[in-house]
Amino acid sequence: MRKPTLIILSIAIVAAIFLMMFTFVAKPYQTVLISRFGRIITNPTRICYHWYLCWPTDNIIRMDKRLHLYQSNNREVSTASGSGEPITIRTWAAWRIINPKRFYIRFPGGNVIMKTFLDSKIEGVVQSVMGQYRLHQIFNTDPVKIQTRKIEKLMRQELNSSITKRWGIRIVTIGISRMTFPPRVAEAVYARMAEERNKIASKYRNQGLSEATKIIAQGEETATVTRSEADKTAEELRGQGDAKAYAVLSEAQQTPAARRFYRFWKSLQLFKNSMGSSTYWVLTPENPITAPLFNQLKSAAGGTKSGRSGRKAAAAG
Repeated sequence: MRKPTLIILSIAIVAAIFLMMFTFVAKPYQTVLISRFGRIITNPTRICYHWYLCWPTDNIIRMDKRLHLYQSNNREVSTASGSGEPITIRTWAAWRIINPKRFYIRFPGGNVIMKTFLDSKIEGVVQSVMGQYRLHQIFNTDPVKIQTRKIEKLMRQELNSSITKRWGIRIVTIGISRMTFPPRVAEAVYARMAEERNKIASKYRNQGLSEATKIIAQGEETATVTRSEADKTAEELRGQGDAKAYAVLSEAQQTPAARRFYRFWKSLQLFKNSMGSSTYWVLTPENPITAPLFNQLKSAAGGTKSGRSGRKAAAAG
């Protein structure tokens, strides 16, 4: 019983030592390189799905095949506007290892050296590409005129053309996360933009005032014509009314009763104009001045009586 147990235990120990020293397991997202006496082996012997065989002297190098994210610091770049006012830009990039052996040879320090490398490469490409565009193609209120997507595509193409074959990596995408003006030039730029907008506003304001002046002049001209026509019509109507009134008055003045009333009224006007505030008149029928007044009263009374008699006679008849 003791001997089989020892054999099984020995086999288990040897198997454990073999697994520890001669095999390793790689994760699904990793690419494995083996450094054997200074020589890189890119295709190690695979036992099963992600289980590889190696020698005790081999050095296992694991490469992450997933996307790696790069984030730059703020950097100042110049544009093609020629105004001497740089902009501050921050970029990001997603990259992937496509040649593990070349990547390991070029970047033995891993991601630390890779960050420094991308800083220098991307900075140069950003300076080169941004120098081809003007400020109005980067900052604009019209989305159609903004060339950000085109700029990002051009930067990705230039980066891949210079680093893919030589350094074993590929830039999957690159983007601009922030663009602004440095504090020292922001106020000057904003003041110039405000001045341009004020010029445009002044132009539209002057056009509006010109149109308003034309409309007001046309309105006043129309009002003058309308007022003149109305005055003309009013004068014609007033003349027609006066003519009718004079005709009626003239017809009324031709009657005997009207002439008697007129003489009576003129007599009253004479007395009124001849009397002062402290004058007293004694009216008698014998007075030659007041006689016409009494005569008019008698005539008016006689006319009234004759009229009443005529009406009574007509009623009796």
